[in-house]
Amino acid sequence: MKPARAVWLLTYLLFSAALTYGKEKAIFSSKPVSPVSATPADKAASPEKVTLPGKEATLKADSLFVDSPTDSYRAEGNVQILQGGASLLADSVIYRRLTGDTLAEGDVLLERGGDTMKGDRLSLNLLTQNGELTNGELFIKKSNFRLRAPRLLKTGEDDYRVEQGTFTTCDGEHPSWRFEAKKVDVTLDEYATARNAVFYVDDFPIFYTPYLVFPANTDRQSGLMIPKLGFSSKKGFYLDQPYYWAIDPSQEATFDLDLESSRGVGTGVDYRYLKPNDSQGRLRAFGIYDTNESKFRGELQQKHLELLTPELTLASTVHLVSDRRYYLDYGEFSGEYNRQLLESSVSFDRRWERYGLSGALRYDQDLEAANNRATLQRLPTFGFIAAGEKVGPLFLSMDSSLTNFEHAVGPTGQRLVLHPRVSYYAKPAGILDFSLFGAFQQRLYNAGGDTPETGWRQIGQADGGGSLSLPLERIYDGTLRHLLVPSLQYNYVQRRSDEDLPFYDYGDRVLGQSIAYWSVANTFTRKYAREGMPDEYRDILYLKLSQGYQFSGQRRDLLTLVDEGNRLTDLMLESVVSPLQELSLLVDGRYNTTDNQLSTANLGVQFKGEGRNQATVTYRHSRDQLDYLGAGVTFPLTSQLTADLLGRYSFDKGGFLESRYAVEYRQQCWSVVLAYSDRVSSHQVSGEKQFTINFSLAGLGSLGPLQTF
Repeated sequence: MKPARAVWLLTYLLFSAALTYGKEKAIFSSKPVSPVSATPADKAASPEKVTLPGKEATLKADSLFVDSPTDSYRAEGNVQILQGGASLLADSVIYRRLTGDTLAEGDVLLERGGDTMKGDRLSLNLLTQNGELTNGELFIKKSNFRLRAPRLLKTGEDDYRVEQGTFTTCDGEHPSWRFEAKKVDVTLDEYATARNAVFYVDDFPIFYTPYLVFPANTDRQSGLMIPKLGFSSKKGFYLDQPYYWAIDPSQEATFDLDLESSRGVGTGVDYRYLKPNDSQGRLRAFGIYDTNESKFRGELQQKHLELLTPELTLASTVHLVSDRRYYLDYGEFSGEYNRQLLESSVSFDRRWERYGLSGALRYDQDLEAANNRATLQRLPTFGFIAAGEKVGPLFLSMDSSLTNFEHAVGPTGQRLVLHPRVSYYAKPAGILDFSLFGAFQQRLYNAGGDTPETGWRQIGQADGGGSLSLPLERIYDGTLRHLLVPSLQYNYVQRRSDEDLPFYDYGDRVLGQSIAYWSVANTFTRKYAREGMPDEYRDILYLKLSQGYQFSGQRRDLLTLVDEGNRLTDLMLESVVSPLQELSLLVDGRYNTTDNQLSTANLGVQFKGEGRNQATVTYRHSRDQLDYLGAGVTFPLTSQLTADLLGRYSFDKGGFLESRYAVEYRQQCWSVVLAYSDRVSSHQVSGEKQFTINFSLAGLGSLGPLQTF
């Protein structure tokens, strides 16, 4: 609970009680009552519980006294006031209606939703809104925030002051860290400012600041954040200082000042927003004048999703960099510094019950090419889908698209694709799943630009196929279900000569073929009974084997985009094994039975234990393309010390591509992370060694919202 809100709630409770006592004065004055200082014999009715009508508040006490001449009320002995989920406990409470003075004494405790404020003595004037809590402590459950002070003063309607106060997010009488300040001023729902503040670790002062600003509530709050320190072989010594701005409940932004001894001074912004109709967006940008390259370098990312109606959606994605080597110098992870292409687009999507219309403007930035002149752009592309109309036993559907291709070097023009389809579904004998389809793809071209195939072109190709499967199921002991699905599939694509057509992408070179596949899929599902809860069902094993035989035509290998000329396709394996909820194994691969070679192998093992304990192993092999092993593990060394290791090793290159070693020392309310990473140089990526230190204080965030001057 916020400090101001806690005192306000206490004010409201006491004020509600006082008004109600006044309204019901006749109840207590039905027989003469002595002043408050009277002997116990003059006690008025001494109720154990009095319900206060009109304010939904309840007062409990061992004794209740009323002094009619002075309009004073006193409750003594185990006093408890309940209202709206909040409670006030004290040994005694006195309210003087004429002056508005209220006094609660003896183990004063105010609690609501787990948040508490307690002290020895609380005096408060309901008219001036001024008061004082003696030996007070505020506890906010959500962030474990604790504020202690000998005197907590209420100096105005929304203003409070603490004399010689301390605050921390640590438990116990001797916290691991704390701030001590000579004076702290708090404004409701805004900031708390501390003067002459000292930061302590245990009892050792670490640093002093004459002025400190920190949030005065449990909500997100603006402020500087603890900086990130480090050293990099590319950046030199660097300091990243973020500032968080809580604009309003639906908007926030983070600004960064990045000081790099070898590169210069960079600035960044990360702006995020939400709209009432669940629309949302984000804008990220970073720029730096690179003193090493003597030029400005930067990155821009933007995403927006606009839900105009439940059926109409607009979206935009912009991702641009200043130069093609930007990620090689400023990329932090392998997914960044190995980027080959950046995509930017603006799109819309309109949906009906069985139809859909979409459109997009798409711009690609090729990071591997010398320039972007030869990069193919789709400006714009439209798509129309008819999901299916039933006509008798048949289903009619269509997939179509219209694309305008542009680039400075190479062919330009438009391509229209119409692909209607007729499907038939049946279940012979009630156990087989049978389907047939027939379709025709018509492509129309209007070609221009740097290509000999200018003008109008067209081609049409028929395609079709069918499938037959037999789902077989068996239950073991009422807890294990085995689903076995053998199936046959046949696909046909008419062979047509298309070499005289423009070539924009591989959609312009549709290969004719006649090919059949067999497959066997196994799924084991286990039922777990949970007491007092619905049963849980989880797939513990999925295994599928498949292979095809090509009667005629061609096919493309997904990696090499060539046809090896074998009738038999690779034997393909897909498997997911989850014997435990914490453990999963993913395997897929292809084996060339004709040449007796392993074409691809992908292996992934993931274990997630309690807390942050986890381990992952990933192996990737593609014949004549890549062969590497990646692994990461996070495990405890002691109860406070955790290790985090990550590595990627290339067997084909004979060395590590990347390695990272980190150690985190964590206490109940703070932690520090020391990390070292080494990215090995190659013909594409220059190497980088980096060391970082991250310090976090619990409750203030890993880069806690904190501002110092």
